[in-house]
Amino acid sequence: MRHLLRLALAGVVAFPLPFLGVKPSLAAEQPSSFQCRTDDGVHYTIALRSDGAVSNPIIVWTSDAFESAGYPASRRCQVVTDRLNTVLAENSYTLEGLYLTTGRVNGQSVICTVGSTHSGCNQNNLLFTLSGNNARNPEAVLENLSSRAANASGNLIQESGGQLYVDLEELVVGHF
Repeated sequence: MRHLLRLALAGVVAFPLPFLGVKPSLAAEQPSSFQCRTDDGVHYTIALRSDGAVSNPIIVWTSDAFESAGYPASRRCQVVTDRLNTVLAENSYTLEGLYLTTGRVNGQSVICTVGSTHSGCNQNNLLFTLSGNNARNPEAVLENLSSRAANASGNLIQESGGQLYVDLEELVVGHF
């Protein structure tokens, strides 16, 4: 009887982790930096790992909607890549616990980085501004970014209070 009790307790202790949402560490797969690159005139943001691995493009910058405001695709690529590097540095060089979400800043639709699925966009966490059809349907931009992360292992998109959040760590790791 004692043996059965021990086995039952071992089962309770050994199996609750997946149900609690604990995921294995992605520390070895964390990017060490982001870079803006250009290929055939197309600008894109990639991630680099300390082992030299280079991700597939995470964001491809093709819109010229902000060119008249002084932000052609090349500059947007560099500005957003710099912002991603700042986010990475401020979070101790890990993307764990960070999310992308949509919101409005200065009356414009934006994508931003947040530290919880209960946070929203503001001037301090703005990643980039959306234009045209993207501004009218910002959630589709998040879904598009997520669908291209072919090697993602977890749930990329979460919803909290009607707001979509994309796990930034899973998104980036899924591009390697």
